[in-house]
Amino acid sequence: MARARIASAVALMLGMAISSVAEAALEPHRAAYRLTLAAKQQATPLSDVRGGLVIEWERACDGWLSQQRLFFMARSEEGDQFGQDVRYSSWEASDGRRMRYSVRSFEGEVLQEEYRGEARVDPGDGGIATFSTPPDEEVALPPGTIFPTDHMERVLSAADEGVQVISHEVFDGWGLDALTQITSVIGPPRMLEPIAGEAGEQTDGEQAGGGRAWPVSMAYYNEAKGADLPEFEASFLLTQGGVLRDLMLDYGEFKLDAVLERLELLTPPDC
Repeated sequence: MARARIASAVALMLGMAISSVAEAALEPHRAAYRLTLAAKQQATPLSDVRGGLVIEWERACDGWLSQQRLFFMARSEEGDQFGQDVRYSSWEASDGRRMRYSVRSFEGEVLQEEYRGEARVDPGDGGIATFSTPPDEEVALPPGTIFPTDHMERVLSAADEGVQVISHEVFDGWGLDALTQITSVIGPPRMLEPIAGEAGEQTDGEQAGGGRAWPVSMAYYNEAKGADLPEFEASFLLTQGGVLRDLMLDYGEFKLDAVLERLELLTPPDC
């Protein structure tokens, strides 16, 4: 969500039984990943990366709560070390028309960026994002703009329906240029094995972590900059419950692998 988004392992091709499996739908869950520098990169300014990524979608009575945290320590080829810690949270209304968001980015322990605010959209008329941090800032949102959880649900629906390419304008609150054109390419479904725990036992959320999944690649184009090339790319396996496995984050100058290590299903509220 470059932003720190985003989010997929062992696969077998699914045969004629596709029509008999459950419909794909986003399930409330918390997924924790181990971050490392991806292998087989032709050129990168980094020699080592160690860190983690946590992605959480939680159902509320009036919508969805989302939290993401990406943090890592990196070493450059010259031996310099630096750290990055990005924290994102949002609430999105069930009808997809309102979102509240908070973003904080730290370098080491120093706060580098902070954005807070609320956005409203109407499917036919567009909308506006109003920032409280920085204060008195507004961003116009064109017709068709959607929010991150709505976007993930639409990608899941498209995969379930066999759609191969979709594109959406997504606003996530990450700054005054946070309107992003995301183009998703979806491959044919596969079957994944459930995630094994350290002692061979299944982790929480076994059903969400295994089963039917689609290879997905997403390219993020910054609308404000109007660039022809994506600013950020992510590829992963998307399970029918919305869990990301085999995730790779491509920042252009370097790529990170995110290996899913822990998965927990979250209980929906009794509304």
